[in-house]
Amino acid sequence: MSKRQREQEDTSRPPKRPKPDQHHQYAPVIEDIQFARQLQQLLTFRQDGIQQLRNGIASFKAFLESILYHRDEPSRPRQLSILREYLDTQKPAGETWDPEKPFLSQLWQAWSFGSQNNNDHLSSQVCAILALLLRTLSSLLDFRDHGILLGQTVLQHQHLRLVRRGLDAPRNMDFVVSPCLRLLTEVTSFDGGALARQVYKRREQTFDIALLRRLLGLVRTEASDEEAKRKPSIRTLTVRYVLAHLKYLHEGGKIDLLSARPLCASLLQHLSQDPSDLVNELLSITEQNVLKDAELPRSVKATLLTQHNLERVTEIATRSGDEHPCSNRASAWLKAVCSVSSYGILRASGWYSAGTTNAEVHPGETDSAIDLGLDSLDFYDRNDRPEFRNTILHGWLQTLRPHSDPKERELVIMCFECAPELVAPYFAEKHMLLEPKLSNTWIGYASFVFEVIRLRVPAYLGNVEGTDFADLPPQTNIILESLLPRPVTQKILARCLNQNSELITFFAIRILVLAFQKVVEVLAEMRKAASLAATGNKSLWQEAADRLLARFTQRAPAMKDFVLAFRRVPDDDEHALQREAITRLLRLYYEVTRVQALEEQVDVSTALTAALTRSEGDADANEVAALRALELEHLLVVAQHSTGMRWFGKSSKLQYSPMLSLLRLHMKDLQNRRIRLLIGQALEQHGLLVDNAGVDAPLRSTSELTELEALVASLTSVDGEDSETWAFIDDCVARASRQPVKYADQIDAAAAEPDNGFFGCSTALPGLLAAAVAEQAHFVPKKPGVMGFVDKFLGLLSYGTLPSRVALLFYENVRGLAGRSEFEDYDENALIKKTRLVNPQVSNSSGSQIIEKPSLPFIAPPPESDNHPELLRWAQKDLASALEDGDINALILCLCSQHPDIRRQALSQLRNLFAKLQASTLEDKGHLSVLIGSLTETFEQQCLQLEDKPLPYLIATFAARALHVLTEPAHFMYPKLNRFIMRSPEWRITRLPSYWLSNTTLSQPEEDDAYCKEVLWVIEWLVDGLRSPADLDILRRGDVFAKVMALYSSPGAERTKALRERVMEVFFRATCVDGGSDVLITRTGVLEWLGIVEGKSEMAGLVRERVLGSCDGVKVARWSGVGVEML
Repeated sequence: MSKRQREQEDTSRPPKRPKPDQHHQYAPVIEDIQFARQLQQLLTFRQDGIQQLRNGIASFKAFLESILYHRDEPSRPRQLSILREYLDTQKPAGETWDPEKPFLSQLWQAWSFGSQNNNDHLSSQVCAILALLLRTLSSLLDFRDHGILLGQTVLQHQHLRLVRRGLDAPRNMDFVVSPCLRLLTEVTSFDGGALARQVYKRREQTFDIALLRRLLGLVRTEASDEEAKRKPSIRTLTVRYVLAHLKYLHEGGKIDLLSARPLCASLLQHLSQDPSDLVNELLSITEQNVLKDAELPRSVKATLLTQHNLERVTEIATRSGDEHPCSNRASAWLKAVCSVSSYGILRASGWYSAGTTNAEVHPGETDSAIDLGLDSLDFYDRNDRPEFRNTILHGWLQTLRPHSDPKERELVIMCFECAPELVAPYFAEKHMLLEPKLSNTWIGYASFVFEVIRLRVPAYLGNVEGTDFADLPPQTNIILESLLPRPVTQKILARCLNQNSELITFFAIRILVLAFQKVVEVLAEMRKAASLAATGNKSLWQEAADRLLARFTQRAPAMKDFVLAFRRVPDDDEHALQREAITRLLRLYYEVTRVQALEEQVDVSTALTAALTRSEGDADANEVAALRALELEHLLVVAQHSTGMRWFGKSSKLQYSPMLSLLRLHMKDLQNRRIRLLIGQALEQHGLLVDNAGVDAPLRSTSELTELEALVASLTSVDGEDSETWAFIDDCVARASRQPVKYADQIDAAAAEPDNGFFGCSTALPGLLAAAVAEQAHFVPKKPGVMGFVDKFLGLLSYGTLPSRVALLFYENVRGLAGRSEFEDYDENALIKKTRLVNPQVSNSSGSQIIEKPSLPFIAPPPESDNHPELLRWAQKDLASALEDGDINALILCLCSQHPDIRRQALSQLRNLFAKLQASTLEDKGHLSVLIGSLTETFEQQCLQLEDKPLPYLIATFAARALHVLTEPAHFMYPKLNRFIMRSPEWRITRLPSYWLSNTTLSQPEEDDAYCKEVLWVIEWLVDGLRSPADLDILRRGDVFAKVMALYSSPGAERTKALRERVMEVFFRATCVDGGSDVLITRTGVLEWLGIVEGKSEMAGLVRERVLGSCDGVKVARWSGVGVEML
């Protein structure tokens, strides 16, 4: 097919109109604004004068920038006057608002024209000049009304359509989108957010979520910070627009905004690519105006703190390098989020999973159930991952790298400290390489594990649901992860201890030392909780402590690994730190896991002797000397517990045996109780001394002396340089330990000899050391130093009011070996006083020294509170909850108030309670109604109508305790209490205590083994009710004190320690009442009774001191005829 020929040009048709070139722009001409009329003319819109309008907009921009940035300070007043005059002329005429005549109508017409004709440059320039004008007005307080008017004009529907069209422009037309974002931001933030509510109210056009997410994704990556400040990207402007809403919106608007999770995710998605000033602004506004806003719910704040958002901030904080300007600010933001619970994602937690602090049915409560202990709790120590509350933090922590980044390690440790529950699930999912290999990775992991173990034990073992220990112990698998985390297995630790690398071994030792110290603290807390727990839960706490220690022992290395590591550490000053650590670990192993430690025979005699020898030298007071002193202290404890310790064996490299070295050390500090105790135990264990009573006997008379005190006193005059005497003592000790049968026969032979005039002596036999010294003294008669020691030692053994006859015989046999003139004279009493241990003392608040004395484990009755919320608190709950929570008990006690108004209100509330009980569906409502009715009738008839006096606490506490019994038909007191409340509608107040004492102590119990339980229930009621003089008078009139005294000596009380303690507490409570001690002394004969039972119980003596110390001395002296100090 041939090519078509060009047709001949048709001149009859007009030519095509050329397409207008809208992109061809001429440089605007900027004029100097001199008066308002000029400005008005420049900004007048005409369709054929677009270039003139552009010139006017450029001139107006230069004029506004001169005002905003103070470029021409002398002309500033004139410029402000021109601006005010121009804006006043642009206001719409008339009082009514006319949408057809908006504020600055010429500019809006130009924007509308540009939008209709696709003149994007004109629309962009008009929008930009409006944003600049609004920004300038926001800095001028006198122009506030103009700014508000302009903002309201922007928010008109027809104008918002123009703004929305600009926001919908394509991504390559950022010159159109950017002015619109700046305009909306200025409107939102003008005058402290005066128009922010109105802007968000029109969110279909101003805050479309899908549009904002698209704009937040328009990131400019190649721009520098300086360029980003000069020409912000669309994402930067969008972020600031969103932040303006978060800063100035009301609480309801913030909640609605933050509920858009996709927007919150997009807000921080490209945080690492944002300019540093934008990152600082975003973190500051989110923390100050969102996270710290107390009006916002935690769930709303949590939408901003998702795991992905936390990871974005982490990239700034730790993974962008220290050169990032915002790394410190981002780290501080993350630390605040992890440690402040009000910020939204941190939930209070400890070592308890949700719902594990108590159990509805305790093990062994029902008769048909077998007590399985902790195994009866289906949730306890399950094999699966424990439940936890802080799921967001847990997911975020799994992405951190604590082994390689110190900042991330600090964040993880902070999360573990604030939420201890996270430790167990973290290590359950985290894979860590702890195979001993000296690398940066292994050192990082080991340092992280060290920090985890070093975390403090949570208060009350992590019970955040109360202010005391929980009813049940925490799960041991959760606690164990905080003691020795799962990656730190027994195999790993054993391999670390057996490494040739000193650093790996030292890391393992330090980790184990921390773990042992922490388990000691945890076990102490568990024992404390067991002592405070209810009777049914004590066994659970004890079982949990035993299980925790057993599981900890299984994860810790065996004792042989410790011993091998100990023997490999060189004993020199360069390794003083390692020696101190390994000896501390050995000590902890003996103190914490004694059974496992005794499986291996450990002999530290060589190390102990070397340490003792070093301590005798004049060591400098430096760091090495301090470490050596700690090492010696640890070795002494290990030697005390070790069964393989050779106290009397002397190495070829050492001058003395460990025992003699220890004695030489003790001579420098005669009041060192620990060393004295260790010496006495070792010598007594091998029979060298017969007893060790001298360690803790500060109240004995001076003439009573033990062999240990005699030995120590006889060594006080031996010079440390007198090697001859010390060698003699060392030889005697070694001989007595090697040949105990020989010296025992010598003692028996001496005891079988005739008296020979030794009258008034005891037949007690001395230790083997006395026989060895007496025998060896015959071989050294020409050594005065040695004979001086022999004379003093055997002489002190023979000193006292009732000395041993065998010791006297030994002393007489050696007295003639050397002349007495060669020995120095000594005062026995002065020597004993110098060497005897002083009782430990503590300082009081005034600084004087007082002797530490035992105290009574009782507390005084609580005083009446000034506030009584219990009057109405019970009515805000259902009856079952009010009974269970104790609100009814508190209401009953209000009848004992000293204020008549409180008593009357309590009576009225009890009547309402009576009516509610009768109308309720409770199973026990009949018995409870009778009890409440009898209580109110007793109060009305015997207290209210007669003298309007308070109800005695004895009656109120009886009713409160009976209320609890009647809700439990299986209670051992239920039958007797049920019969009692059915007897009469009114109780006789003065006879109630004596009636119940007789009804329990002198009658058969309802159950075969419930006698002591019933009596103890009554005594505990008397303790609880004895609070006022009226209660004391009731007990005195009913002769209750005499009956309680007789009960103390009964056979049942001898078998029940708790019953005797409660009896003593009755008298303690009586001393807490005004005049109670006087009544006890003058009307009950309590002093004579306490004197009788004082030999059976130390508590009786303390109660006696309490009675005498709180009585009226003048009154008692007048009654007894002698002073109180004579009683």
